[in-house]
Amino acid sequence: MNTDIIETEQDPKIVQGAKTLADNVKSKACNRLEDCEEKIRQSPGKAVLIALGAGYCLNRLPVAALLAAPIRLTAIFAKPALLVLGAAKLYDIVEQQSRK
Repeated sequence: MNTDIIETEQDPKIVQGAKTLADNVKSKACNRLEDCEEKIRQSPGKAVLIALGAGYCLNRLPVAALLAAPIRLTAIFAKPALLVLGAAKLYDIVEQQSRK
């Protein structure tokens, strides 16, 4: 079975599906935005209070700590991970040499 033929037959279907999905997401997002704008026009005072509350909550969050935590974890686990990957690669090389 020639896989190149299968891939070229499926590509238009995949592309069309992706375009349809993107169009659906875009239309739903536009509808939600319009609904949100309408609610803001109906009660602007409530919208301002919600925005102030959200801004206050975001200001109180330890954003620097939240962003630094993954970087610290990556720095901690990078050396052992690289050691394990190097050992695995060395094992593959030794195994290939022993087969010859």
